[in-house]
Amino acid sequence: MTVSGYNTHITVITFPDQAGADVIPGFRAPAVGATILRAVAIADTTFDADGSNHYTVSLIDGGADGTGTTAMASAGGASVDWTADTEKELTITSDSVDGDDWIHVSYAETGTVAPGNITVCIEWTAGGT
Repeated sequence: MTVSGYNTHITVITFPDQAGADVIPGFRAPAVGATILRAVAIADTTFDADGSNHYTVSLIDGGADGTGTTAMASAGGASVDWTADTEKELTITSDSVDGDDWIHVSYAETGTVAPGNITVCIEWTAGGT
C-alpha cells in the first residue's frame, strides 16, 4: 500500500476588495520543504484589463525570514481579463521551496482597477528542494 497523494494540502488566502498593492503571508513550508502543485485565483468581479489598467496575483518565496521576493507563479497583467467567479490558473515558474520558507501571495495593480474580492487557492505537498 502506498500513501502517495495523501500528503496534499490546500491553503486559501483572500484579498478583500483591494485598493492597492499588498502581500499576505500564506503558509510556512514544513522542514522538508514544499512543492506547489497548482494555484488558482478567483475574483468575484469581472474586470476587462488593458495596457494601462490591470492587476496581477503572484506567489512569492519569502525565504526563511519571510522577507524574500522570489516570484514563483503569477496570473494577470496587461490585457488579461478576469471573469467573475471563474478560476484563473497561476503560471508556475518555480514549484519548490526549502524547508521553513514562507510562501506569500502578492497583489499588484496598475491604473484604475476594481477587482472586488480575490481568493487564491494553493495546492501543495510536503517535500521540496
